[in-house]
Amino acid sequence: MFELEGIGIPVSVFLIVYGGYMLFYVLYSLFTIYHFFRYGIYGFGLYLIITIFTGGTILLVSGSVLLLLQYDWQAPIMAGQVIETYNTSLFPDA
Repeated sequence: MFELEGIGIPVSVFLIVYGGYMLFYVLYSLFTIYHFFRYGIYGFGLYLIITIFTGGTILLVSGSVLLLLQYDWQAPIMAGQVIETYNTSLFPDA
């Protein structure tokens, strides 16, 4: 018989979502930098904005990767635990 409580999904599934977001962010960043060069006024200000944008991107991405490295990505999320937590937090005992 099928039991929902026995299903476990590894946490690494969320890395796929993170990877998709990072791919979208990189493509959007390249699009933005292209537009800076294509339509921006060449000079020190343009290069300063691109440097700040790129530096901020590197800081944020490396910070998120360093925070994500500390988790065990092979640990499963058991459906039974999620359902139990959901039921007790949404419908507490009187």
